[in-house]
Amino acid sequence: MKRTVFCTLALLLALLTPAAANSAPTRLDGVGGSALEVDENCPVTVSAETLTFRIDGEGDYGQLAAQVTAVYQMENPTGEALTVPMAFYLEERKGQVGEGLDPNEVSVTADGQSLTFTQQAVETDDPDRARTALVYTVEFPAGGSREVAVSYPSLSYSVRDGTTDWTHTFTYLLSPAQHWAHFGTLDVEISTPEKSPYIIDSTLHLEEAGERSYTARFDGLPEGELEFTLYSRPSITLLDRANVWVQNIRYALVILWPLLLLIVLIAAFGIFVRRQRKR
Repeated sequence: MKRTVFCTLALLLALLTPAAANSAPTRLDGVGGSALEVDENCPVTVSAETLTFRIDGEGDYGQLAAQVTAVYQMENPTGEALTVPMAFYLEERKGQVGEGLDPNEVSVTADGQSLTFTQQAVETDDPDRARTALVYTVEFPAGGSREVAVSYPSLSYSVRDGTTDWTHTFTYLLSPAQHWAHFGTLDVEISTPEKSPYIIDSTLHLEEAGERSYTARFDGLPEGELEFTLYSRPSITLLDRANVWVQNIRYALVILWPLLLLIVLIAAFGIFVRRQRKR
């Protein structure tokens, strides 16, 4: 006999500051899923997750574009078949440049088979963010396992503050996964683009695994979130920041040269007039 277990695969996507939350067993509650509460009785476990970032494109406004894929090996340890509702969250910052995420570009599968989903508006305490949930269902046989995969395009949060080139930051939230009954291994694979091939900062330790490639493996869920920043050089040096200062001076001269020329002409005219009066 089947029973329904309310769980949520919570994956938060942020554009410009893309945040993809790791899976968390929760249940939708309230009107339109306006509240999320942890269902501690969810028996489904995650034995392994493989997270990949393929960063090889650009957005319309110069951000880096990545295809992010999270693949979960999920298991039903009970002797009953389970019908498990899950939700895939989409989140973007309001008022930021970019066209936003097209849900048609999101792929949700179970054992390679596409899953249909519906959209629900989800309230958030952050007025600067808009969030929706893609709700779908995964069937688990008694004592069986499923491979659930979510793939989506994501844009970086890109800034140029005191650096010659832009820095590009991606974020992936890991903490929601702590609510699963069990979480096994996490493998991270990141491929970077030619224009910004170096990861210069990361909240988790990443190993270089060849040209424009970084990997990491964790036994269990690491603490904190995954956030990493890409740059065109291996590090941001003092010379790099000095170059910005020189560029700013050049830019100011280009903008202000008509005014400077006018000041010089006025000063020269004043000197000429004083000399004429002395004669």
